[in-house]
Amino acid sequence: MSHYPEARRVELTLADIRRLTILERARACALAGIAESDIPRMLRAVSQRKGSPAAIETGVLLLYAIAYQLERRLDPELSWDAAQRLDLALNLGSAPDPIAEAEARASVEAALATGLPPAVAGELSLAQLDAYAEARKGTRPHRRRAPVRR
Repeated sequence: MSHYPEARRVELTLADIRRLTILERARACALAGIAESDIPRMLRAVSQRKGSPAAIETGVLLLYAIAYQLERRLDPELSWDAAQRLDLALNLGSAPDPIAEAEARASVEAALATGLPPAVAGELSLAQLDAYAEARKGTRPHRRRAPVRR
């Protein structure tokens, strides 16, 4: 019988990864020592078990760093050292959460239409969004002509 304590099990899905904030993703990449553009390659190396041993190791480190960021939402006192002892279960073959994906698209579309931040624009009612569209129709910016040099 082992004398090691039982590790807390955490399942990480593709939907969980997609729920990371931009800052959480940046922190996870910093912990793993990779550029954000390397994320897809690292996830493929682990999920498909294809890649050099170093790439797979870095990919697993990235997954622990992602889990760490997500777990800190529940326990802000969690340390990086403790997070590396989690029993990390991966379910990367799962599909993204269709509701979360639809919410992301809708809030960004509303943000582009209103100029508000996505978190704020996503909370607008449909009537408010329509009012923004109507207000924009009524106000067209006047173009000033550049002075002609002669």
